[in-house]
Amino acid sequence: MYKKTFLSASIVLALASTAHAEEYALFDEVVVSATRTEQSKADVSSSIETVSAEEIDNTLSTDVKQALKYTPGVNAQGSGRFGISGFNIRGMEQSRIKVMVDDVQQPVPYNSGGGTQAKHQNTFEIDTLHSIEVNKGASSSLYGSDALGGTVLLRTKNPDDILITDGDEHRFGIKTGYTSADETFKTTGTWAMRKDKLETLLMLTYADGNETKKHGDGADIEGDDRGAANPADKKVQNLLAKAYYQLNEQHRLGLTVEHHDFKYEETDLEKLSSTPPYNYSNAFNDDNNKRTRVTLEHEWMLNAAIADQLNWSLSYQDSQSVNDNGDTTDAKGKRVRVRDTQDNSIQFNSQLNKIIENDSSTHEVTYGLSYIKNDFELSNTDYFLDSGTSAPSTKGTSPNATLTQWGAFVQDNVFLMDEKLVVTGGLRFDSFESNPEQTPSYTNTVSKNSDSAITGNIGTVYHLTDKFSTFAKISTGFKAPTVYDLYYLYDEGAIVEPNPDLKAESSISYEVGFRGNNEFGRFELATYFNQYDNFIETVATGSNGSKTIYTNKNLDKVEIYGAELSSTLLMDKAFDLPEGTYTKLSIAYSEGKDKKTGEAINSVAPLTSIVGLGYDNPNQTYGGVMNITMVAAKTDWTSMTDRMGNSVENVDVNGYTVVDLTAYYRPMQDLTLRAGLFNALDKKYHLYDDLSGKSSVSNMDYYSQPGRNWGVSLDYQF
Repeated sequence: MYKKTFLSASIVLALASTAHAEEYALFDEVVVSATRTEQSKADVSSSIETVSAEEIDNTLSTDVKQALKYTPGVNAQGSGRFGISGFNIRGMEQSRIKVMVDDVQQPVPYNSGGGTQAKHQNTFEIDTLHSIEVNKGASSSLYGSDALGGTVLLRTKNPDDILITDGDEHRFGIKTGYTSADETFKTTGTWAMRKDKLETLLMLTYADGNETKKHGDGADIEGDDRGAANPADKKVQNLLAKAYYQLNEQHRLGLTVEHHDFKYEETDLEKLSSTPPYNYSNAFNDDNNKRTRVTLEHEWMLNAAIADQLNWSLSYQDSQSVNDNGDTTDAKGKRVRVRDTQDNSIQFNSQLNKIIENDSSTHEVTYGLSYIKNDFELSNTDYFLDSGTSAPSTKGTSPNATLTQWGAFVQDNVFLMDEKLVVTGGLRFDSFESNPEQTPSYTNTVSKNSDSAITGNIGTVYHLTDKFSTFAKISTGFKAPTVYDLYYLYDEGAIVEPNPDLKAESSISYEVGFRGNNEFGRFELATYFNQYDNFIETVATGSNGSKTIYTNKNLDKVEIYGAELSSTLLMDKAFDLPEGTYTKLSIAYSEGKDKKTGEAINSVAPLTSIVGLGYDNPNQTYGGVMNITMVAAKTDWTSMTDRMGNSVENVDVNGYTVVDLTAYYRPMQDLTLRAGLFNALDKKYHLYDDLSGKSSVSNMDYYSQPGRNWGVSLDYQF
């Protein structure tokens, strides 16, 4: 047992408690992403980060980027017109991270460049989420392609997450809030019901707001030197409907319908300029991003020799992004460039679970199949309003394509030595094919791309005592080349040629860690080394007149290594402070380099530390937390090549410290009031990923984060 000394307390300094009274439940978290089955986090052989619905609410998070900002080694990227562009896990980002909502794979990001077209994995509503779970490191042996650097699993709420009894019940909820950074009002209504063997859930969300502000002293002018955000109006509508029916003790059927609609209308004042022949005027952007998903699922308690349980699901997902780019120029007159990106898929997943017990061990065996067929389509058209004509856009485009993937996996989670030793091993086979088709915008003849991959993992957890354990894991991952990687074609200012012969990227991750917990708190220290082969990068291959020719190629090895600490300290237990006081600390450090050139990997985040001090009163009627985020400067960049073939350096990004304050109050059991003050010291700062790829920036304020801002919410459940 720990003694109440400063040394012992410092060992278990702090990340992240949400409800102090639930301290022991917190220390025995249950996760799914590590093994595809529910498992105590203490028995997981790798680093898993979770963010619960309560944490989302208490931090007044309005999107997944805010929900993850206190999570070590993980962050969501992007903002503004195209919204959140993806996730970064230990230096891997975009299509190298697998993103799933209720086990349904989200469309691979597509960004044609030039600021006219982008389709990202962001069409979901955070108010509907039960949890966010992040599996750090390669996890393709469980989830297939794109899990090269990790997996983000988003689980939406079920009826039993809302209902509070085991019998027949109706329960309603209304959550409404306002955020000053984007002047957004958002309301979510909830209705959950249980009647005999039927459970249902309906959640409706509507949000109406404006652009996310930059720091307050940015210049509100037109052109390249603009420092204020472009004025914009945005609207979000979201529907989540679920129904589950318990046919009998063995069979349970479920149906889920999810629809997300995001509209963004922007006056592009930053684009206005006077550089002949492109004297831009009257520039605007109208975007509409939609996703609809229908899932049928079946849970079958087999209780047979081959499996105790079979779960299967069949999903149809329709995702579309329409980007209208309007402007007037001397050279082109009045025009609207319409960029329409569609990604429709049919997905099937099956999983069987079997527990095998004997005198010396217990085996939790999981195996199954997955299949996905994606139809990817681009419809890019330029409309010239002065002449009343239109034409397919052939600048910066890709073909339509059908992508097919299927996989088979098996994993065994073995408990030995009276569960002191846990050994996990898994293996997966995946096959994938991309079959392109010519379109009016894409007339090049390119061949299909197909390949297969075998991935695996092996990990161990050894419980030294009931309070301390060590863990280690080796896992492999892969990412099949995307449509953009293989076929993207561009010929304006520079030339980008397709390369349909790309190989899949592959990775191997090594992780070793130590974790502990007792009545004073918990901690976890992890170190990792990740190596990536056949890394796909754009490289210069020659020139055509004054134009540099680029193409995508598989490069030599890339490696990223680092360490992370996260912990929670219950201050009342360690130092006899008021009951409910806790503190927290997280530190994330990473380094990365290209093994061939020795240059840095731009996507690796700078050293980041988060320190917090919080309080929850014993009755859980009020509480709050102060989080202090400290980020080091980002000055280690890989040199870039501009359109003329010249080597240029990325602009450096200064370090910063930001203070956030949040609090809640429950005047009655079913009513919660929350408030937050963010960037309380009004610090002007920039996120390194917003400036990645920029060699010079005349309007740094335009890329700054909001100054001091606030938010409030009211949540009433009855």
